[in-house]
Amino acid sequence: MGRERLENCFNTCAERAWRVALHWLGDAHEAFDVVQQAFVVAAAKPGAIPADDPWPWFRQVVINEARNARRKHKPTPSEQENAMPDPGPDPAAQATRNENAEHLRGALDTLPEAEREAIVLTQLNGLTHAEAAQALGMPVKTLSSHVSRGLERLRGRLGSKGETMLASLAAAPLAIPPGGWEGAMAAWKAAALATITEGAAGGVATGALLMKKSLAIAGMVVALGIGLGGGALITSSISDPPPRPEVSVTPTMDAGGEDADPLRMPNRERPAAGEDTAAELETARADGKKARDEADKLRARLKTLETERDTAVAEVDKLEAELAPIRLEQAERGPTFTFGKHGQIEGVTGSNWKELAAASHEVITTLRQIREKQVAGEPVPDELYIRLQQNTEIMRKYEYKTLKVLPSWAKHNGELTHPISHSNLVASELKLAGLPLTEQQRAQIEKLGLQWESDYEAAQKKYDANTPRCEKMADEYALKGVFVDAVWDVLSAEQRDYLVDSKWLHVAFVDLYCPTLMLIHTSPILTGADIGEIRAKLQDTLVKQYAIGEDQLPALSPLLDTWQSDVAEICGAVKKSDVRFYTFDQGLTAARATARLVKSIRDYVTITEDNRAKMLDAYDIYIPRVVTN
Repeated sequence: MGRERLENCFNTCAERAWRVALHWLGDAHEAFDVVQQAFVVAAAKPGAIPADDPWPWFRQVVINEARNARRKHKPTPSEQENAMPDPGPDPAAQATRNENAEHLRGALDTLPEAEREAIVLTQLNGLTHAEAAQALGMPVKTLSSHVSRGLERLRGRLGSKGETMLASLAAAPLAIPPGGWEGAMAAWKAAALATITEGAAGGVATGALLMKKSLAIAGMVVALGIGLGGGALITSSISDPPPRPEVSVTPTMDAGGEDADPLRMPNRERPAAGEDTAAELETARADGKKARDEADKLRARLKTLETERDTAVAEVDKLEAELAPIRLEQAERGPTFTFGKHGQIEGVTGSNWKELAAASHEVITTLRQIREKQVAGEPVPDELYIRLQQNTEIMRKYEYKTLKVLPSWAKHNGELTHPISHSNLVASELKLAGLPLTEQQRAQIEKLGLQWESDYEAAQKKYDANTPRCEKMADEYALKGVFVDAVWDVLSAEQRDYLVDSKWLHVAFVDLYCPTLMLIHTSPILTGADIGEIRAKLQDTLVKQYAIGEDQLPALSPLLDTWQSDVAEICGAVKKSDVRFYTFDQGLTAARATARLVKSIRDYVTITEDNRAKMLDAYDIYIPRVVTN
């Protein structure tokens, strides 16, 4: 069965294997060796050769061997000439084709290896993108991308004629293997046969077939007319020699002697009939025994290697089984997203996102429960505060790793509200809930993260030494708000409902995923019975904080009037218990109004340089809240 499959492999795959190897390596001699080695591999395990169509399987063997050969030695331009087609009837046209082929080979060798391999298989060997992707072990989309980029690079090097040159080389007749097709096939078969260790009746029994795998073997095989089954014929001839003729042992006299028979040649000049044949057969028997002994040794060695292989495979399987849960755990705890400039920092790649997501879920759930108790006028159980604190401490592990690493103008929680943090928390929390992101959702969120990074960097370019920090915080806050809303739009209704309670969406101190998190610890909340009282409190705060003199109050007053006008829309009355729970939009309005006020004080109110620098670097975002009893 194995012999038949190997014979079928030779008959159906040799020419295609030669084409793949030659186009892959660009050198006839190396291609010859690669095809020979591929057949040796096939002969070592003939049972693995598919019975119906061996080419897809054997093609992979050829590609693997060609890859190994190319890694060891890339062809030089002079070697590439060995891969040119045989001269045709028109020497001038053939010379042009050879020159074009040489230019094309040189251009192909400048491509990245993945692109070169993809083009060789699809453009020169006629494989479909699906077949080439399977042969190279990659998704079809990736293969198509390599082909597209490779062709684009070739056009850049060869101009518009690059694809024409590819088509011409693919259609041109292949170079004949060294030694000609007959010699090459004989050499490949002989080399393959030398590895077979089947039974003596079907195996190789002569010393001739155990010679080195070379063209010398091919010459002997062709001369003797031996095919895949030729060894058995030789063995039969050696095992059953013709009968040895009787040879007279009666002494004879030398010629010219007294009783000499003038019609008989003396023994010393004429050997007995069959003597040469007997000697040759004896030698052949000795060679056959030696060959069989070598075959026995090879079979014993093969059995030992197979035992070692089986032991190694068993060990690998055991290790794989032991590693499986570890790898699963690593996959679950690792980040889903690593996009942008900061996706590869240790805080992102080294954090346990499974643990962080579980803690984040607990913090958000607990904050909602606490708030609902407050709204209902019920006492908040101590265990809720304890659970909140315990899980907040887990979240701080990430903050400590990313503090001053992830860019932010905020003093607190700029790291947790960064898109790379937000995305991984969302993805990990959904994974724990059994609602993982789809591949398309991951791609969309990654695109949003990269867009945020681009917008954030663009914003930094407009800042100078006189730009107040509160303006930078306002810009960052606004961009993060756009990102968060875009992420919610990517999620399904089920995923969004699991993460976000619409009642508390974008509410400070309750919605952990909202950018208000970066304001709540450093933004003063100014309360009063009306906006006038709040305005007066803000004036007192500014005067004390930045030592604004009495003589500067007339300059400050119209600036506060403008601020009051800017925040009027967010000054609806709220209960005293609700003053901290402002919305994202209210925070953004307050941030823009604060930035405008600080820049106006910078330009129109006289204060000391120290106080001016202090004001420009302040984290304060003034949040006005009109309170009812």
